[in-house]
Amino acid sequence: MASELTIFYLYSTQNEEKYFLLRTERPGFSNASQVQEDLGNQIEQLKRDFILAEIGKKYHQNGQVNFELIGEFQGDPIGEKLYHDNGNLELNVYYMETEFGKPWIIIGEANSETAFLTELNDDSDLLRLNPVGQPKQITATFITENDFDLSEIENAKTKDLRTN
Repeated sequence: MASELTIFYLYSTQNEEKYFLLRTERPGFSNASQVQEDLGNQIEQLKRDFILAEIGKKYHQNGQVNFELIGEFQGDPIGEKLYHDNGNLELNVYYMETEFGKPWIIIGEANSETAFLTELNDDSDLLRLNPVGQPKQITATFITENDFDLSEIENAKTKDLRTN
């Protein structure tokens, strides 16, 4: 059985200096079922698409926003605030590219670059991602799937997961 997976996505808006850090969860599934894995991935994608559409409505009059994916991080990031149930917070975010290339990044919330790097160097799991280059610092709006009512997506697809 594959467990739930927490995924962080860092986006920027084109032609603006606005950043969004999204946190979603891919539901668990049976490792023996490719159908369940595909559905789990689809659920996570639908939730992320919904959140991006809602951000577009909130931050732009016509709702049309061109988002650019900076990177993706799966797992346990640096910074306590990234574990809060809800988002809608402006955070001081640091990220680094990894040896694995785009879209993979290491992400964290910290008061300074030194604090970010100290936490990174103390975490063997994060170091295994082989960070490269220098950390980049941005201010991002942190948004979680808990900030929205995604019950229609979750209920419809979770029912499919259980029956396949």
